Amino acid sequence: MIDLLLKQIHKRFRDEIAHYRYLKPKPAEYAEPERPIKEELRSAFLRRGIHRLFTHQAKGIDLIRKGHNIVIMTPTASGKSLIYNIPVLESIIDAPSKRALYLFPLKGLEQDQLKNLNELLRDMEGDFMRGTEFHSYRIEGELVRKTKSPLRSAEIYDGDTTAYRRKKIRQAFPNVIFSNPDMLHLALNAFHTKWAEFFRNLRFVVIDEIHTYRGVLGSHVAQVLRRLMRICRYYGSDPQFIACSATIANPLELAKNLTGLDFELIDHSGAPRGGRHIFFLNPYGSPYTASTRTLKLCLDAGFRSIAFTKARKITELMYSWLIEIAPEYKGLVSPYRAGFLPKERREIEQRLFSGELKGVISTSALELGVDIGGLDVCILAGYPGSIASTWQRAGRVGRDKQDAVIIMIGLKDALDQYFMRYPDDFFGRSHEAATIDTLNTTILKQHLPCAAAEIYLRTEDTVYDTKTLMPLINELEVEGLLKAGKKGDIWFSTRRRPQRKVSIRGIGEVFSVFSGDRRIGEISGTRVFKEAHLGAIYLHRGRQYEVEELDLVNLKIQSREVDVPYYTQAITHEETEVIRELKKRKNISWGNLRTTYTVIGYWKKRLLTQEKIGRYSLTLPSSAFDTQGLWITLSSNLSDVVEKYNLDFHGGLHALEHALISALPLFAMCDKGDLGGRSYPIYPQFRVPVIFIYDGYQGGIGLTKRGLEVIDEWLTTTERIITDCPCEDGCPSCVQDPQCGSGNEPLNKKAGLLILRRIKRAL
Repeated sequence: MIDLLLKQIHKRFRDEIAHYRYLKPKPAEYAEPERPIKEELRSAFLRRGIHRLFTHQAKGIDLIRKGHNIVIMTPTASGKSLIYNIPVLESIIDAPSKRALYLFPLKGLEQDQLKNLNELLRDMEGDFMRGTEFHSYRIEGELVRKTKSPLRSAEIYDGDTTAYRRKKIRQAFPNVIFSNPDMLHLALNAFHTKWAEFFRNLRFVVIDEIHTYRGVLGSHVAQVLRRLMRICRYYGSDPQFIACSATIANPLELAKNLTGLDFELIDHSGAPRGGRHIFFLNPYGSPYTASTRTLKLCLDAGFRSIAFTKARKITELMYSWLIEIAPEYKGLVSPYRAGFLPKERREIEQRLFSGELKGVISTSALELGVDIGGLDVCILAGYPGSIASTWQRAGRVGRDKQDAVIIMIGLKDALDQYFMRYPDDFFGRSHEAATIDTLNTTILKQHLPCAAAEIYLRTEDTVYDTKTLMPLINELEVEGLLKAGKKGDIWFSTRRRPQRKVSIRGIGEVFSVFSGDRRIGEISGTRVFKEAHLGAIYLHRGRQYEVEELDLVNLKIQSREVDVPYYTQAITHEETEVIRELKKRKNISWGNLRTTYTVIGYWKKRLLTQEKIGRYSLTLPSSAFDTQGLWITLSSNLSDVVEKYNLDFHGGLHALEHALISALPLFAMCDKGDLGGRSYPIYPQFRVPVIFIYDGYQGGIGLTKRGLEVIDEWLTTTERIITDCPCEDGCPSCVQDPQCGSGNEPLNKKAGLLILRRIKRAL
C-alpha cells in the first residue's frame, strides 16, 4: 500500500522533488538489568505486553540504581519513561515515604505520563492485594508488615489544578507529583514550608524534554532548579536527577548547566525503528498550498497523517483550505495548537490515539512526546528551524515499527532553501547545541531575591557562590531588593513573594496585556516597543489583538480583539556600543555590548505574501539593553576594493549580516528572531567597518558565543547559502530578512559575498 503512495508522490510532484532518500529499518536490541526487576513490577509489565527491555533501558536502570544522575538521549517512542519509572517505583516499594517530582514542559505531557503511571500503579496494587494476606516492605530501613499496599497514586499539580485539589494534595502527598518549571517557580519553591514533608523525602527529580529548556527559558529554569536544590538541602534531602532529551549536540553540558551536577549519558537506542521514506519538496508556487494538497493526497491514499506548521495562523488556514477542497474530511481532520483549551487538546489527542481522526494539522505543540498512536505520514510545512526539531517531528510517525513517510516542503527561506540544495548536509549534519547562560546577570538578579525569600542567602551558601555573586548582591541591596543581616553574612528578601514579579519566559520588566478587563498575556520589557507599540497586532492563543494603549508607567498594554489579514513589523533604528571584549580570534571578537534601539514606525504586511500594504510613523522613547555579541572588524580600505567592482559596500555589509544571522541556527538551537545585528561602513568607536551579531536578549544567553566556537563552519555555511541561491540581487532564500527593521535597505548580495571571502581569508 505504501508503494502506491510513493508512486503518487513521485507522479504528482515529479519536477518539484529536490531529494528522496530511504532510511532502512533498525531491529531491536535487548538486555537485562544487572539485578532483576522487582516481581510486583515485572508482573504488571507482563500484563501490559512488555516482556523485554531494550539495551538503553537496562543500562539506564542500572545507572540510576547505582545513584548516578543520568541524561537519556534516544529517539521519540523509544521507551524512555520506563527507565525512570522502574527505579522510582522500586524505591517506593522499599520505602513508601519516598517521593519523586516529574517536570514536563507541556501540560499535555503531564496528562499523558500521569495516565501511564497510574495504570501501572493500579496493576501493581492488584498484585499487592492478591499476593498474600500481609505485605512486607521497608520504611527507612525497618521491616513493616501491613495489609495495605505502600503505593499511593500520582497527581498533577499545575496551573489547571483546582484550589480544592491542591489543598488535598498538600494534605496527603502522593508518591509522584507531575508539574512544570513555571509551577515549581511560583508554587512549590515559593511555598516550600507547605511542602516540607515532600521535600524532606524527595528521592528523584525527573526533567523530561530538557532540550526545550534553552535560551531565555533554559537560563531561568537553571535558576529555578538551583533554588529547588537549596530547599532540598535545607530539609536534608539530596535527590537524584534523571533527564530525557531529544538528540542535541551537547546533552551532558546542557544537563550540567541546568542543574550544576554531573551526569552520565545514554545515547545509544536499542528500540526498533521502521524504515523511513523521506522527500524534500521545493514547490514552484505557494509552499502552504503544496502542503495542503500533499496532506490531501496522503489522506486519500488511506494514510493517517500529521502536518506541522510554523505558525498558528498557518495551521488554521491549512485546515480551512483542506476542508474547502475536500469537505469529506470535516470531522476526520483537526487543527491543533497551543491556543486550544486543555479539554479540547485532550479530546483531539484521544481521537488521534483511538484512530477516530485520520489527520491533524499542528504547530510545534504536538512535537513532544504525547502519545497519539501510530501515524503513517509526517508533512513539514517548512524546515522546523533545527535538525533536532525535524527528527523529533518525524519521530511522530512509524511508531509501530512500520515504514513511514516524511515530506519536508521548503519555504522561501534561507535555511529551507539551503537544505533543498544540500540534502546530504541535512542527513550528515550534527545536531545543534542547546545553549543557556547560568551567569546572565539580569536573570540572576531576578532569582536571587526569590532564593533569599525562600531561605535566606548566606556567605557559605549550599548552592550559590555568594563571593562571586557579591557585586550583584550589592546592587540588589542598593536597589532595595535584598537586605543584609546585622553581621553582614546573610541576606533577606525585602519582598514577601518576589516570585510573582518574575516571568521565567522573558527578561526584564514584565508588561501585562489586557483585552478590556481580561489579562490575556505578557511581554518582557526588552521587546515591548517592537511588539506592543500603538497599532501593533499582538497574537495570543490563535487570536489577533490590536494594541490601543501602551502604559509605560503601570506596565500595561491595552488591546482589542480583531480579525485582520495582516501582521505588523516594527521599523527600528539601532546603535551598538562595545563595552568589553572577552574573547578574540584574529579580527573576530566576542564580548559585552550595549544596544540602543528606537522604534520609529511599523509596516503592515499581508499574512501569507508578506507584501507591504502600509507604513506608519511612531514617536517612542529609545530603549537600551546590555547583551553579548560578536563583532567582525574589517580593514579600512575594504570599501575601496568593493566599490572598484561598482558594488554598494554598505549594502554588502547589511546583506552579510542577514546571511550570518540566518545560518547561525544551524549550530545553536535558536530562531533567527533570537538574534540581532548591525553593520557600520565606519564604526565610530573603531573608525573602521564593523559587523555586529548579538543575542537579542538582555544580558545575552550564549548564542553568539556558540557562533565564535564554530566560526569556520558558520562562515563556510553562510557562503554556500549566498553563492548557491540562483537569484541575482538577493532574496528571502539568501540575504533578505522579512523581519529587517530597516526594510532590507540597502542590500547588495555580490558585495556581501566579496566581503565574506575577505573575512575567511583573514582567519
